[in-house]
Amino acid sequence: MKLLKLVLVVFLQIYTRVSAKSPPIIIIGAGSAGIAAAARLFENNYTNVKILEAENRIGGRIRSVFFGEAFVDLGAESCHGTKDNVVYDLVKDFNILRHSDASNAVYYSSKKTITREFGEEIISLIDSVYGPDGHRNVVEGRSLGWYCMKKYNSTIYDKYQKNPDKLEVAKSSMDLLRHIVLDYEGAFSWFDPSAKSDYTDCEGDKQLKWNGMGYETILDILMKKIPDPAKQLPFNQAVLLNKEVTKVLWNKNSSQNGVTVVCSDRTNYTADHVILTTSIGVLKERQRSMFIPSLPRVKRDAIRHIGFGTVMKIALRFKTKWWEDNFSGFLLIWNELDKLRVLEEFPQGPIKRGRSWLTELYSVYPVAHNPNVLIAWLTGEVVPEVERMEEETMIPGIEYLFKKFMGHKYNISKLDAIIKTSWYSNPHFRGSYSYQTPKARRSQVTAEMELAQPVLNKNGKPILQFAGEATHAYFYSTVHGAIETGFREADRIINLYK
Repeated sequence: MKLLKLVLVVFLQIYTRVSAKSPPIIIIGAGSAGIAAAARLFENNYTNVKILEAENRIGGRIRSVFFGEAFVDLGAESCHGTKDNVVYDLVKDFNILRHSDASNAVYYSSKKTITREFGEEIISLIDSVYGPDGHRNVVEGRSLGWYCMKKYNSTIYDKYQKNPDKLEVAKSSMDLLRHIVLDYEGAFSWFDPSAKSDYTDCEGDKQLKWNGMGYETILDILMKKIPDPAKQLPFNQAVLLNKEVTKVLWNKNSSQNGVTVVCSDRTNYTADHVILTTSIGVLKERQRSMFIPSLPRVKRDAIRHIGFGTVMKIALRFKTKWWEDNFSGFLLIWNELDKLRVLEEFPQGPIKRGRSWLTELYSVYPVAHNPNVLIAWLTGEVVPEVERMEEETMIPGIEYLFKKFMGHKYNISKLDAIIKTSWYSNPHFRGSYSYQTPKARRSQVTAEMELAQPVLNKNGKPILQFAGEATHAYFYSTVHGAIETGFREADRIINLYK
C-alpha cells in the first residue's frame, strides 16, 4: 500500500511538471507572427498548441502565387534591409535573396519627354522630402501630407522657378510623391499618417527580393521545411484552416483554461494562453463583438488610434513581352489636363472625388524569372472600389493607360490574364499594414506599451497576448517586425514556465 502511494505521488509530480511545460495554447492567425510564435514554442517542446486560421491557407498578408513562369508576391515582397532584420538573418545562408534594381524610368501623361536624368532628379527630390527614417523635423501632431506638401512646394519653386517646363512636371509630380507616401505608409490619405513616427529602417539593401521563389519561402524556413523537410516542426497537426474566430471569452479570475475561443463553424477551444495575431483592421471592426468581456480601455483606445489602410497590386500577364530585358520598372505622372481627359477617354470604372481610378495606378515593375509578367501598384481612397471591379473593365483600362503613357515608345501587346489583390475587401484582413497617426502620438498611444501588453489573470499570468506587425514599437508594417512579435509572445510564455 505504501509503495502504491509512493508511485502515485511520483506520478503526480511528473504529470504536474509535464502539464506546466505544455499548457494549452491557442494562436489566432497563421500569418508570419503566428507561425513564428508556434515555431518558437515547438522548438522549446511546447506541444499543446493549436493555430486557428480563418483562411484556407497559411501566410496571412504574405501570399505568393504561381503566375506565369514563377511566383509573384501579392502581399509582402521585399526584405527591407540586412542589419538587425530577422528575415534576412533567417535566409541569408540559403542564397535566395537578390537585389532588385529600383532605378525606374518616369513617364509623363502628355507624352512630353522626360529624360532619364530629369526623371532621376525628380525621384531624388521626392526622396529628399520623404526620407526613409520617419524622423522628420516637424512639430508633433502634424500630418505627413501637410509636411510633404509644404516641403515639396518650397523645394521645387526654389529649384525650378527659372525653368517653366521643369516646374510644370515637378508640380505634377507631387501626385507621384503622394502615391509613394501612401505605398510606404499603407494609408488611404496622406493626411492620415503622422509626420513624426517611431518607424525605423534596417540598414543595408532595402530592395532584396525572392528570385522568383516568393516571400512564402520565409514560412518554410520558420517551419523547418527548409533545409531538411524531414526535420520540419509539427505544423501539419497544429494548424486548423477555415477557422474564423467570432468570440474570445476570457476570465481573468480563472487560473487554468481561462480563455474559450469560439469559431464561426460553432467549434470552440479552451486554453491557458491565447496569442492573437489578428490584423488591426479586423480588430477595429470586431473588437466590440469579439471579446467578452470587453478589452481594457487602454487597449481599445490603441486599436482605435493606430492607423490601418490598404494598397493594391495587380499582376499582369501579357501575351508577348514588349519591354526590354534590362527593364526595371516605370513611374507614371499625370498632368492636370489629362486627369480630366481620362474621364472622357475611359469613363468606365470607379471615380473618386472627380478622379478616375486609372490616375491612382502609379508604378509598374517586372518580376524575376517571369518574362511576360508585370506588377502594377495602386494607392488611395479608391482602392476598395477597384478591388471589386470586374476584369472586363479593368483589363481594357490598364491597356488604355499603358498606351497613353508609352504607346509612342513600345508596341504594347494584349493582356492575357490578371490577378488583383483584395486585402481591404477580405473580412479576415481589412487592409494591408499599420501606421502611426497624429492622434495616437498626441494621446501617447504606442504599439509597444498599450497594444503589445498582455491581459493578465488574477495570478498575473498572461491569458490574452497580442502579436503582429502593428504591435511592434518601430518595425511595424513589416514582416520582420511581425516575426519578432511572434517570438516575443512565445518567449513570454516560455519564460513564465521556466
